[in-house]
Amino acid sequence: MSLRLRVALFTALGTSVLMVVGALAVIGAFRTDQIASVDALLASQYQVLAQPAATAARLNRPRLEELAAQRLVAPAVVRVWQGERLLLELGAEDLGGLPPARPGYSTLDGQSDRYRAFSDTVEPALAVGRAVDVEVAMSLEQVDAVHEQLRTRLRRVVVFGVGLFGLAGWLAAAGALAPLARLRKATEHVTETNDLRTHVGSDQGPREVRELAASFEAMLARLQQAGLRREEALETARTFAAAAAHELRTPITSMGANLEVLSSHPEVGDRQALVEDLISEHRRLVGLLEALRLLSRGDLTGPEAFEDVDLSDLVEQSVANARRRSPTAAITMVMPDTPIIARGWPEGLRLMIDNLVANAITHGQSADGGTEIRVELVDEAPGTSLTISDRGPGIPAAEREAVMGRFVRGDSARGAGSGLGLALAAQQARIHGGSITIDDAPGGGAAITFRLL
Repeated sequence: MSLRLRVALFTALGTSVLMVVGALAVIGAFRTDQIASVDALLASQYQVLAQPAATAARLNRPRLEELAAQRLVAPAVVRVWQGERLLLELGAEDLGGLPPARPGYSTLDGQSDRYRAFSDTVEPALAVGRAVDVEVAMSLEQVDAVHEQLRTRLRRVVVFGVGLFGLAGWLAAAGALAPLARLRKATEHVTETNDLRTHVGSDQGPREVRELAASFEAMLARLQQAGLRREEALETARTFAAAAAHELRTPITSMGANLEVLSSHPEVGDRQALVEDLISEHRRLVGLLEALRLLSRGDLTGPEAFEDVDLSDLVEQSVANARRRSPTAAITMVMPDTPIIARGWPEGLRLMIDNLVANAITHGQSADGGTEIRVELVDEAPGTSLTISDRGPGIPAAEREAVMGRFVRGDSARGAGSGLGLALAAQQARIHGGSITIDDAPGGGAAITFRLL
């Protein structure tokens, strides 16, 4: 069953319930008013007829009965009872055979009509006998007839109203569901074409439909962004695989050649040199594989891994580890007085700081062979910056952009390296919405600055 048909049916059903309840209320109020009017007439008749009818019944004189009958207002009926014995009946005989009415107001079912009756005990005048029960009744034929006419008319109104409101619900549903129809067509278009740039329009229709359309467009935008990230990841993976294969070939080939020499010539004189070369290449290979692992993990990391991070603590930990690994390097820290809290991926930020410090120690030796590193963390507008500078040969301006790439080393780089250190730092800057810049350090050397807005 379509939503449009459901809306029409629910509208018709709700309307029918409301109209039936309203009709019943009108009928009940009408009948209550009519019965109240009849009761008022009965009370008036009783006041006029009670004593004459009681006296006529006890004296059993036709003339008195005629005088009492003359006071009747049609279609009223008077019956006088002594216990269960009927002493007198004036008016219609439709109540013949019916027992006496109970005291007060009551409704009686006659042979052809229904009657409304009022009964009470009356002491006859002139002390002509014991008390009798005088009952005044009036036919409800006219009341029932008008009541039936009213019910018939209200049934017609209910049937017409249900049909009218059902049609109105059908037409109203068509207009209200038009935005949903457009949303369905947009969904079918996306399914058929895979075009995630489809615009469904979220400014038309009821608020709920607009919210649904806005959520749908937000979902398409997220899917499009995810698709772009997936394409970028695939392209990165292809480039990465080619570059990794090229970089891994050199240490593996070198290790293979050394192993063949050791295998073919067990007593070779420079055996120790070959072993040391193998160990060096093995370390280089392990470092390269670890850098590749970290790069691939960074490519798959999103904002869901972010949390509040104390940058001051990360910098202090990184410098402490660097001092243990390179005790001859002179590392100076310039830190703010209060901790700096930022939103980011803790492991990624620590990886970036470690690589920048390690890069400065590896390539920042001065001409006399000494290593002096300065690590400065500053928190000021427009954001936080971490600058790591050395006293080495620096990085020429023409190479500064290129060395941010993967497996790229500057022509003036000193020491061993995989060409992935600055690439890892640049990756983390991109993930955190920051930037990496390379400048000349005061007094010579390179100054690499990471900025986080």
